[in-house]
Amino acid sequence: MAELQRNPQNPQASFTVKADQPLIGVIEQQDGQEVVRYFTDEQELDQRSREQSIQKALELAGAWSDLDWDEMEQALDRIRHESKPTPPIDDL
Repeated sequence: MAELQRNPQNPQASFTVKADQPLIGVIEQQDGQEVVRYFTDEQELDQRSREQSIQKALELAGAWSDLDWDEMEQALDRIRHESKPTPPIDDL
């Protein structure tokens, strides 16, 4: 278990872990800034990653809800017909 060292000027300045304990850094966006969140427990990291993946998928589900389906379907169909087909893998 990690031991947090409290510093009144910077409450998150340092923490202590056992020498054989992993320290895993994950880069994230927080309030428009890139930060590194550190984990010492792989199970906690896995759980957090799972929760974030689920949240991203749910956000994606509603990403196109404001688009007109008929208009989007016509645009996709037009793009499909205007694009050249991919050649068979043997011809590459």
